[in-house]
Amino acid sequence: MVESFALILAAFLTSMLSAIIGMGGGITLLGVMAICMPEGYLVVAYHGIIQLVSNVTRLLIFREHIDFKISKKYLSGIIPGLVLAAIIIYFLMQFYKVSSADQFQIDYLKPLIGIYIIWFLYIRKKGRSVSKNAFIWMGGLSGLATVFVGAAGPLIAPLFINSNLKKHSIIATKALCQAIGHLGKIPIFIILFNVDYITDWKIILPLVIAVYFGTKFGKKMLGKLPEATFQALFRFTLTLISVRLIVVELMK
Repeated sequence: MVESFALILAAFLTSMLSAIIGMGGGITLLGVMAICMPEGYLVVAYHGIIQLVSNVTRLLIFREHIDFKISKKYLSGIIPGLVLAAIIIYFLMQFYKVSSADQFQIDYLKPLIGIYIIWFLYIRKKGRSVSKNAFIWMGGLSGLATVFVGAAGPLIAPLFINSNLKKHSIIATKALCQAIGHLGKIPIFIILFNVDYITDWKIILPLVIAVYFGTKFGKKMLGKLPEATFQALFRFTLTLISVRLIVVELMK
C-alpha cells in the first residue's frame, strides 16, 4: 500500500517537473520505480506506458508549439533504432538460449548516457547551433536507449539546448519525440519479454491518471517561468541527471 502511494505521488510530481522544464521527470520516476519494483524489465516496460501518457498529454497541451521539422528527422532515426534494439535482444535470446528476454538484464547504457551529456554540455566545441540532421542519428541512438535503459530523455535533451527553440517548443517537440519512442517499444516488450500490460492495469492506471494531472498542473506553473530561468533550470537538471547516471552505476 505504501509503495503504491509512493509510486502515484512520484508519478504526479515527476510529470509536473517535466511539464515545467521539459525533462527530469522520466528519469526520476524510473529511479523510484526501480526501488519499488524488483523486476528490471517490468520497470522499463511499465515506465514506458506511463511516460507515453505523460508525453502525449504534454504534446497535446503544447501542440501549437511543436517543431515538425525536428520531429520528422527524429522519426526517421528512431524507427531503425527500435528495430535494431529488437534484433539485438532476439540474438541475445538465441545466444543465451532463453525463451524470453525477461531472463537477462538490459540496463548497461546509463553511465554512457551520463558521460555523453557532460561532454555535450561542457566539453564539446561551442559556437554553432545543432543541425536538425543531428536528430536523425540521435533518434537512432534513443531507439536503443529507450529499450535498454528506459528513459531516452536525457540523451536527446542536450540537442534542444542549442536548437534555438523557445521553452514551449522545447517541451512540445521533445514530448513528441519521446512519445514516439515509448509507443514503439511496447510491441518489443509484449513479443520478446512476454509483458502483459492488460493483466496489471490496476498498477498502471492510477499512475497514468497521476501523470495526466501532474502535467496539467505543471503547465500552469510554466507560464510563470521566464525564458532565461527555464534554460538555466533545463541545463542544471540535465547536469544532475548525468552525474546520477554515472555515479549510481559505479557504486553498484
